Amino acid sequence: MGAARMMRMPSYGSRLISGLAFGVMAVFFVVPLIFMIVVSFYQPDPMGFYKVDFVWENYAKFFSSFYYTVSLRSLYSSALGAVLVVAFAFPLVLFVSDLSRSHQQFWIISLLSLMCLSEVIIGFAWLILMSQSAGIPGFLEWIGLWDNPRSLSPSFGAMMIGLVFLGFSIVALILYPSVSRRDRSIEEAAVTLGTPPRLVFFKILLPTFRASLVPVTLTMFVYMLGVFVMPTMLGRPKDWTMTVIISDKALGDANLPLGAALAVVMLIVTVLVLIASAVLTRRRTP
Repeated sequence: MGAARMMRMPSYGSRLISGLAFGVMAVFFVVPLIFMIVVSFYQPDPMGFYKVDFVWENYAKFFSSFYYTVSLRSLYSSALGAVLVVAFAFPLVLFVSDLSRSHQQFWIISLLSLMCLSEVIIGFAWLILMSQSAGIPGFLEWIGLWDNPRSLSPSFGAMMIGLVFLGFSIVALILYPSVSRRDRSIEEAAVTLGTPPRLVFFKILLPTFRASLVPVTLTMFVYMLGVFVMPTMLGRPKDWTMTVIISDKALGDANLPLGAALAVVMLIVTVLVLIASAVLTRRRTP
């Protein structure tokens, strides 16, 4: 009897934990999502946020040239940012994983410290660094490499730098455990046989960690779709993503139904992109 009770306890505990997790997800995700979908069919009200109704006009506006272009721009910016941040983080993680334990701890602590900084602080820091007088352009003029410096922001490049910097520490910390535990004998054997380091990276390391690189790239793609501060602070109005437009319509123009409809459409597009990426990745996996 005692043994049977002991065997039942873990199942009750797991059910309780699962129930709490489902409850938290329902309260903080499912319920707001349902409310957003319902509001997306309401009629905008100039005197308030919305008027209870059932219309398709909010979704029809998405297919206008403006919102369609912004959506494509958002997908492009997020995909490019995700690829760049993984392309920069992966070689650095490889380098750090080959250092001594003390140096690895220093880099891990530094990356964790970067994650403690808010998006607003990072955005302001890069805004100052890219300013004409106090940042990088002024320094390049001081050392004689730029005769007529100008501010580097707002621009698409400045926005991408902010996005990459924002996701760099996240990607590096996700990749570090698997990279640090890798079997180095294959790399050492390839180098011993005379394989150039460049080919070792592209022919051995990249295929080995493809199962980790593809999911983290997709994760950063979804993450960057929701970034708001970097496009607002470092990008031009023509570089703004759908996140900025949704916020502007829902709060700035007090058109909550249109903002909700745009958010629902972008959520559907994101899910479709992730499903397509997962299917293609699975087909290529031997």
